[in-house]
Amino acid sequence: MKIINNMYISLFLLSSISFSQIIQVGSGSYTTTFPGTDEAGRNEYPSGNPQVVGPAAIKPPPTNDWWSSIIKNDHSSNIFNYPMALKTTASGLVLSYIPWGVYDDQEPIIVGVEGLNANRANVYDFSDWTVTMEWSNNNHSFKATSGMGMPFVYFTKQNNDIAEIKINLGQVTIIDEIILVQDARNNADFIIFAPEGSNWNQSGSTYTSDLNGENYWSMAMIPQSEENLNQVYLDYKKYAYVFPESTSANWFYDENTSTLTTEYLIDVEVKEGEFSDVLQGLLPHQWSSLSSDSPVPQEISYSSVRGELKMLKGNYFSTENIFRGILPTLPYLANYSNGFNPSELGNKISQIKNDQLATWTDSYNEGQVMNRLIQTARIAHESGDLEARDVMALTVKNRLEDWLTANSSEVAFLFYYNNTWSTLIGYPAGHGQDSNINDHHFHWGYFIHAASFVEQYFPGWAADWGPMVNELIRDAASPNREDEKYPYLRSFSPFAGHSWANGFATFPQGNDQESSSESMQFNSSLIHWGTITDDSEIRDLGIYLYTTEQASTEEYWFDIFNRNFSSSQQYSLVSRVWGNAYDNGTFWTDDIAASYGIEMYPIHGGSLYLGHNISYVETLWDEIISNTGILNNEVNPNLWHDVYWKYLSFIDPESAINLYNSNPQREIKFGVSDAQTYYWIHGMNALGRLRSDIYSNHPISASFELDGAMTYVAHNYSDEIILVTFSDGFQLSVPPKQLATNRGSDITGVISSDFTQAYVNGSINLNIQSENQNINRVEYYDGINIIGESNTFPYEFTAQNLSPGMHDMYAKLFNGTDFGISNIINIQVGEQLPFQGNSNIIPGIIEAGKYDNFEGGVGQGVSYLDLTQANNGGYRQGEYVDCEYFAGEGATIGWISAGEWTEYSIDVQEAGFYNLTIRCASGNANGGGPFKFEIDGVSLTPDISVNSTGDWYNWYTINIDNVPINQGEQVLRLVMLNGEFNIGKINFTYAGPLDYSPPVAIAGDDIVVVLPDESALLDGSSTFDDDTEELTYSWEQIYGPSVINLSDQNSVTTLITDLIEGVYKIKLNVNDGAYSSNDDILVFVSSTSNLAPTIVVDSPITNSSFYSGSIISLSANANDLDGSISLVEFFDSNIKLYEDETSPFQYSWEGATLGTHFITAHATDNEGSTTVSSTIEIEIIEAPSCFGGPENGHYTYEFSDDSNNPTITFIPSAGHVGSPTCILYYSTGGTPPGYNVTPNIPFQVNANEGDQIQFYYTYSYNGLEQNTSQNSHTYIIGSCNSLKNNNEINLPDNFSIKTYPNPFNPSINIDYGLNKSSQVSLNIYDIKGQIVRNLINSKMEAGYHSTVWNSKNSKGLHVSAGIYFCTILTNNNLITKKIILVK
Repeated sequence: MKIINNMYISLFLLSSISFSQIIQVGSGSYTTTFPGTDEAGRNEYPSGNPQVVGPAAIKPPPTNDWWSSIIKNDHSSNIFNYPMALKTTASGLVLSYIPWGVYDDQEPIIVGVEGLNANRANVYDFSDWTVTMEWSNNNHSFKATSGMGMPFVYFTKQNNDIAEIKINLGQVTIIDEIILVQDARNNADFIIFAPEGSNWNQSGSTYTSDLNGENYWSMAMIPQSEENLNQVYLDYKKYAYVFPESTSANWFYDENTSTLTTEYLIDVEVKEGEFSDVLQGLLPHQWSSLSSDSPVPQEISYSSVRGELKMLKGNYFSTENIFRGILPTLPYLANYSNGFNPSELGNKISQIKNDQLATWTDSYNEGQVMNRLIQTARIAHESGDLEARDVMALTVKNRLEDWLTANSSEVAFLFYYNNTWSTLIGYPAGHGQDSNINDHHFHWGYFIHAASFVEQYFPGWAADWGPMVNELIRDAASPNREDEKYPYLRSFSPFAGHSWANGFATFPQGNDQESSSESMQFNSSLIHWGTITDDSEIRDLGIYLYTTEQASTEEYWFDIFNRNFSSSQQYSLVSRVWGNAYDNGTFWTDDIAASYGIEMYPIHGGSLYLGHNISYVETLWDEIISNTGILNNEVNPNLWHDVYWKYLSFIDPESAINLYNSNPQREIKFGVSDAQTYYWIHGMNALGRLRSDIYSNHPISASFELDGAMTYVAHNYSDEIILVTFSDGFQLSVPPKQLATNRGSDITGVISSDFTQAYVNGSINLNIQSENQNINRVEYYDGINIIGESNTFPYEFTAQNLSPGMHDMYAKLFNGTDFGISNIINIQVGEQLPFQGNSNIIPGIIEAGKYDNFEGGVGQGVSYLDLTQANNGGYRQGEYVDCEYFAGEGATIGWISAGEWTEYSIDVQEAGFYNLTIRCASGNANGGGPFKFEIDGVSLTPDISVNSTGDWYNWYTINIDNVPINQGEQVLRLVMLNGEFNIGKINFTYAGPLDYSPPVAIAGDDIVVVLPDESALLDGSSTFDDDTEELTYSWEQIYGPSVINLSDQNSVTTLITDLIEGVYKIKLNVNDGAYSSNDDILVFVSSTSNLAPTIVVDSPITNSSFYSGSIISLSANANDLDGSISLVEFFDSNIKLYEDETSPFQYSWEGATLGTHFITAHATDNEGSTTVSSTIEIEIIEAPSCFGGPENGHYTYEFSDDSNNPTITFIPSAGHVGSPTCILYYSTGGTPPGYNVTPNIPFQVNANEGDQIQFYYTYSYNGLEQNTSQNSHTYIIGSCNSLKNNNEINLPDNFSIKTYPNPFNPSINIDYGLNKSSQVSLNIYDIKGQIVRNLINSKMEAGYHSTVWNSKNSKGLHVSAGIYFCTILTNNNLITKKIILVK
């Protein structure tokens, strides 16, 4: 028996293995075996089996339809077909009328057959907008067919069954074979039609009939406006015996006219009589777009949750919609937008280009982040930054290929085909994509868009990977009704005109879709993919879905034409459309800000439909202003500023730019690219408004108008020139693989430099190359500043006296007034320096947050790479790295993302193996990381993972032994391969000598050359390697004012010549065949024997701002190569603040006045030579009040002005407020915990200076509970100044004025300070200098004062949006502030 069992087990395993298949599809693949769960228990698939019989059993089971709950559940109570509400029970089909919401507990009419008691209703058959359900038990069987928009439901039975109808509500009248049911539910009337000659037998509320020997009957709901039932039943009777057998919606795209025609067909079976037409309702998106030759609805109509349902007497109608085009991105015309800075765009691209895709993610979040890279890479391509484009494109390509390939050992980044439900599931999934088949079109839309992008920049990729991409398309929207593997148009409802997101319609309101914009993105992705792969079937499928869903979105999500929303609908859009409802909630919050954003996101070239109806955009924007804090730069995770601004740019890009500029420190929504926002709003400012009335014969095109000037845009994915003809007759020739316009310049050029680094106050040589022969002038730019020009070939230029920092150099190439923009090159001026001046000694401890500084300021891209500019931790606020300081743990790094890194200057005392102890924490249940350490790109450690510690601040120690490190000064890099962890101290302990001897490069001491000498000898002979003398040498110039001549680049010594005045840096690389080492040397060339000292202000960073009353730390780094520093002086403009004779050169500055200050440091050496540093600009701003409160006025809060751990006090407006309940919720990030507090008693907050906390209260008010979570407060720790209790008036030092928010709508606050009593005149002027409003004209006492301008003029009328000037005049002073009123 034991042997038999073992054989059985072996056979079972062999059988299992034989069915574990990887299906190859081109170069991609998927698995047909469930791969299992990941370490977090994720990965599921739908339970159960499709409940199908008859014809439905041989078709792939459809999900995501209006009736999909019945295919998964025994019975369903959420089938809404317009106009009726249907519910299945054991005894048959319940029919009712529910004008809104969920099915209630009333069952007005139940239709079935005698003796029916079926444990479930199966799906028997279905077509494009009909479903037939079957009940069966013992010898009883019954079918019901319902169609969307059909006022009839059609029934059939077996010959031996008796039709049975239970009428529980309403007044019943029997007329021959007809039953009239008046006021059955919600004033709805119904008529039941049996075959002619039938009789109905009544027993209480039950009516039965043998149907005169037939097996069919029907039931209709009567229009709500009809009152004469006796007349209506005669009119409806002719339709009662015409049964729909199948329905189909077929589309045809005419490329020449950009017209999409859809024909709706109903095949019927006439049960009796001569009439052969059905009564079919048309929804608003259909009856408003009928073709000129289509039958039209008659006067009969119904009210429905989707608007007026107009009845057509017939079996055919057709609609016609114009497809108005999409783009991959906007053309690069932003240079024509006022304020646009190409170098700023370049910086924003570089901020993103090295982003890695997280290893812990899901299919939805993955898609969003891929889209972030894709949109940025497209812009990089258009702006000429091909290196950044290629980095991002490769990142997307590699991850997409990972997803599109399955192997038997992986549980993540693969697709699994579930044969039971005929669907592809992507793991890891999100939002029920796996278990409930939710949102496949949302998720796959991102992937298909990514595939189009990859094919664009890796031509030929689709030939290998396209078949697997097409599997995703078939899963979400197979265009083939005969597809045996996937259901026809799974996500899209051909009759409803939009997609449904819920696989099994699991909510009582029916199926649903939240984000219409992400559904539209799926549609646009098919257009791109079909076009780039020259697959017209997929392209036309995308155009059909896009135009049809645009029409339905405008009707049912936006109600653009004001004919569908009920009078009680508060807003101009909805964020969820349900089968029998709509609302402004989302699946994560009821915040109206999220409701707006989710219907716009993501905005890109496929989103142009959002700007087609300008008047609606204007209406919605006015509403957004009223209902959100968008103009006040409100901190709200549900208010997606970038998305809103891009939407605003359809009507007012200038205001969008002003809002963008006013909020640089915003939290950018996950999946959004700052570079794309900047490019988009400036692009729209240059293009003007979208002209949706002009379209073309090419789907990837659009047109815009600005001040009467038209811009035509088209993209050509093909290898041949195409001629795009627009509907106004304009023709645009588009070169292969390009995005072309009729505007802009065809002048192009490539800027280059000898080196990418320069010494502080040094120079860099720039030159331009262009194929354009007509260039007559080249302007060279450093950021927004022109630094020189050249009017003669070869148009070279030397940028001199370069201040420390990162310089973004580019050129404008002119031919007369026409110009083109070159690429951008980044020049690093200044060195990477150890934190606080000294390298970390190894063995020893490094605190992760004490990474190196950059001599030029912010160290991004030099001493670290952080993927977000906001510093979440509060430590080293001027840098981007998210650092926190903790007693015992020191300076730590958190909020880590994949691809980030930090560097540390180290001085290794002895080559050897070192043991590392690393302090880490992870609040992620699955831990975090990995991370690693490397030097010069060579890994020192394996990838190090972090275990979950249950909290982000529960620290533990990781031990890594025997890490080999060479002797000498080096730069250690900490590389974050993934996030979800915090890292603190790293302790290096010497473990023993290396078992090999690496070389140690020594380039020698720095060299001084005094002109007219023009040469120097570089000597690397001090280099050593203990086990070999066979070393190779290589000298490499890093920077200098000219390119030096090396007599022998590969010799231990080499003579350098052709030196000119300036500083040169040369690197010596040494290799022993297995290991390498390097060292740097500086060569100073001067016309005098005394070299001037160097000095750089380390702190503060330029453009920093400080609150009044803050202590400002000034520090400088000064050096003198041929002597010593004797004096360092700090200046505020021409006023000396402090002097210091010894290093470190530091000063704590107190009492800085309000306004802008220009800080310099002067270094004097021992021979009297003085150097002045670059200027650091800082601003001192008035500290905010320590008081605040909600708009409802229920309470006031007060902070103490402590720099760390201040107190906050809840001050009630009345005795009943805050008693007995008063709970403070606060946090520096994430979900805030609650703390019980007592009104009027200070409560201490645990947060450090610079931390921003968000907080709100839950409190008693008149015996009820209130809370302010929807309008929470924010406060920056240590930022406020309270009045001192010393009976002295807190007077300002100077006359001052502050305006905020700016830009504003509708009101702006004006705060001003008077250092003495004065006659004050405060006026608002327009841009023409005409007075708009006098706000104050009286004598005011010394002190701080405030007023508000509500954007009304002296007549009490609101003024138009634009630029205004706020002017305040006192006895001896005048200050003017520019203020901007936005729409």
